[in-house]
Amino acid sequence: MNGEITRALGKIACPCGLVGVKYGEKHDVTTVAWFTQESSNPPQVMVALHPDRYVLELLDAAGEFVLTVLADDQENIAAFCGSRSGRNVDKVKELGIATEPAAVTATPRIKDALANLECKVADRFTSGDHVIVTGRVVAAAVNEGKKPLVYYEHKITRWPG
Repeated sequence: MNGEITRALGKIACPCGLVGVKYGEKHDVTTVAWFTQESSNPPQVMVALHPDRYVLELLDAAGEFVLTVLADDQENIAAFCGSRSGRNVDKVKELGIATEPAAVTATPRIKDALANLECKVADRFTSGDHVIVTGRVVAAAVNEGKKPLVYYEHKITRWPG
């Protein structure tokens, strides 16, 4: 890719989060930076996942996921979960990530995150080198007083404000 295009794309500030799926006894979370709300009625989000991600296999089987918006003090979670595969390591157990039961989905919420959005898969399609998954938000929880962790200039960082 052209260097100037890469630099310009790096100027897009994205929230940093996790997509989590629990299917049977398997619970995996992976770091994501390309996600956003894409509908108000019904409330829906979309997330871009690389097709090789283990969490995508679980998501396809489960038909649901939790999108977690990480807080700025959860940088270690983002770094760890984005650099290892759930095929090889239980990231939740390895990091001791605190979870809590979700209101609607089988996938637990991540405690102490800025927000958790419980989603039922609405659609899935390939776009470029990623898979776009849209999810209808069926429940959510917010922790007030936290700031978002962001992905800016191709790195995970704290929100400057």
